Amino acid sequence: MKWFRKITGIVVRILIFCVIVDGLNYVYVTDSQWERILWHNFYKAEGKIDNLYLGSSHVYYDIDPFLLDKLNGQYNFNMSTPGQLMNGTYYLLREADRYNELSHVYIELYYLRNTGDSDWVTQEPWFNWQNTDYMEWSFNKLSYMLSITNDIENYIDILIPFSRYREHLGDYEFIKSNIETKMTSDYKYSDEYEKYLDKGFRYTEYVCRAEDRRFRKKQSLGDNPMAQSSEQYLRKAIEYCQEKDIPVTLFISPMYNLQPASVGNYDNYVKQMKNIASEYGLDFYDFNLVKEEYFPIQNLKYFKDVDHLNSKGAAMFTEFFHNVASGSAEQNQKYFYDSYVQKLMREEPEVYGIHYWKEDAQIFMNVVSNRDCGMEYRITITPDENLNQEPYLVQDFCDNKSFIVEAESGTCTVEYRMENDPDRVLLVEVEFK
Repeated sequence: MKWFRKITGIVVRILIFCVIVDGLNYVYVTDSQWERILWHNFYKAEGKIDNLYLGSSHVYYDIDPFLLDKLNGQYNFNMSTPGQLMNGTYYLLREADRYNELSHVYIELYYLRNTGDSDWVTQEPWFNWQNTDYMEWSFNKLSYMLSITNDIENYIDILIPFSRYREHLGDYEFIKSNIETKMTSDYKYSDEYEKYLDKGFRYTEYVCRAEDRRFRKKQSLGDNPMAQSSEQYLRKAIEYCQEKDIPVTLFISPMYNLQPASVGNYDNYVKQMKNIASEYGLDFYDFNLVKEEYFPIQNLKYFKDVDHLNSKGAAMFTEFFHNVASGSAEQNQKYFYDSYVQKLMREEPEVYGIHYWKEDAQIFMNVVSNRDCGMEYRITITPDENLNQEPYLVQDFCDNKSFIVEAESGTCTVEYRMENDPDRVLLVEVEFK
């Protein structure tokens, strides 16, 4: 009886602690609106989900699950979150499998979240704890929490979320506002340009402006560029599905050509994904390698920015995605180029925009085109009016693509022509800041 009382006392203390923590989380933790709605709708769909789509915003903007429902006659759900890292993909897959009999899993492999020198999985915990904050308690959730960081100091913030808001401990206005928001929320998301349509689909009719054809991430991909931790969790996700006899397809959503063309050696990433897929006997489709005659997506009217599609682009992509996913790799081979470099060389000469980055007080710019030689560029910078600087010519027509800008913000005008056709001059204008 003495041991029983001791065990009972420990259990009661744990329960009281959990109740207190839940109460403090409710009072202090500011809602991550997207994840809160997503998880609410996920648990509401328990037992219904057939096809699961995992990944970052390239899934929730680009894949229309409602259209897929009509096309394949099944229940489709985008289990996608902002900046989703590969350990998130793995544990969200496990969570979905706990509650549903999955027919197929589709994993999106956006390169920017999976490559680089840093260990994305453990060095950016906020991309993960915004999921764990809303997951129901389980061994899977605890395992996910423990995977998020190697820094023991971060475990408190992960396991006890309200501790992240310790600076608001006595801030009664913050507490009042937080409680009111949670009490009045009806699990809907919207802003001036976007809204949430359930099933993890983010709908926007916004069209990317021509002046916004810029990409700001400096990166070059070496051999096998996927980060080790990302590859580890991708393999765990694939092997989990294969152990459960759940078919898996790997894919990369289409981006506006400016982004993959800005990355040094994008084909290194494609090659590595192809090798992993081949190792496990999986289909892999990079929709950035599709031939224009089959899938003419490279038009700004289909994009909200150079990363993501808008609703019109999502409808177009979803239908083509369904056609590809429904066929075999042999049938689909005709749609795709063998490499991204091959695609660029087969298309008409074009400047996609500007790739730029800042180092100290300097702005480094690079003209992004689909030709490494044979094209000439004349570049003019027009500083913003409030800088009181005159427009100036960076260079007259020559084959140089890289230059440094003196103005902090303004417009970069690129006139371009082919060396063998100097009379045909085209123009691209890009705003920067």
